Amino acid sequence: MNIVTNLWYGWSTFEKTQEGILLFGILLISLIAIYLISKETRFLLLSSIGFSISAVLNVIGLYLASVLLDIQITEVFRLVPILTSILLISNLGILIGYYVHKRHKKGFSIENIRLEYFMDTSKQTIFLILLGSSIFLFVSIQTQVILVISILSCVGSIWSIYWFSKHLLK
Repeated sequence: MNIVTNLWYGWSTFEKTQEGILLFGILLISLIAIYLISKETRFLLLSSIGFSISAVLNVIGLYLASVLLDIQITEVFRLVPILTSILLISNLGILIGYYVHKRHKKGFSIENIRLEYFMDTSKQTIFLILLGSSIFLFVSIQTQVILVISILSCVGSIWSIYWFSKHLLK
């Protein structure tokens, strides 16, 4: 509960309100755009699951950083959910974009979308690992923790979206 106490008493009301509005805005605009572009509730459900899992992974990551590494969770860590959301939106954008592009083509199959999504998710995972490892050497420990939590949360979220897509996209 130390992390909750640090966030609740360490941040001003303005900071908490600003962070909440920013994350809610990112989530709302993303979900509305996904639904308007794809016209499919399956993709909306997948996106909601992805954002929920990323939020849980962010909290777990911040808690572990606070407990295991004994790092004070400060306002700099507000970047973690924002970075994770941006990276997750880029992955969802690839999925939705490929679906919109191919849905009216002859021989359209949802299996083709899942296969393409698997390849794109693999590429994005490799890119994030390489990006994180190249930046990791040149930044402070606090920034390293932010990068690790963001990248692990995003990778966990996008692979969970792929796993759920096996069941939702049939």
